[in-house]
Amino acid sequence: MTNGSRSKIKQLDNDYIRQVATDEHGQAQRVAQVRRRRFILIVAVFGALILFFGFQLINTRSNLHQVNRQVATSQVKLKKVQQKNDQLEGQIKQLNNKDYLQKLLRSKYDYTKSGETVYSLPNDNAADVTAN
Repeated sequence: MTNGSRSKIKQLDNDYIRQVATDEHGQAQRVAQVRRRRFILIVAVFGALILFFGFQLINTRSNLHQVNRQVATSQVKLKKVQQKNDQLEGQIKQLNNKDYLQKLLRSKYDYTKSGETVYSLPNDNAADVTAN
């Protein structure tokens, strides 16, 4: 078909042809409008899902950081308590030693054996009983 053959075809211009053309145009507009609404609805649903899951992700990360900080502080406290426990266990072992216990009683509580005399010298580092 060449351009010359098209010019021989004449479009009818009557009420029926105009009615069919407007119906086709109206239906095309309705299809376009439905597609546009469907596209907007799909974009809105995906946008809402992205916002929801994004909020959940941010909230979860925040909670994770908070729990990690609590774990770190708890580990520091645990190390301190373990050191204190080790120190106390060492003291228990020392208190079970009779020689250490006697030395402790003599120095701290000024315990003496019967018939023993304690002399206090001015340069002594021992604490005076009356100073307490």
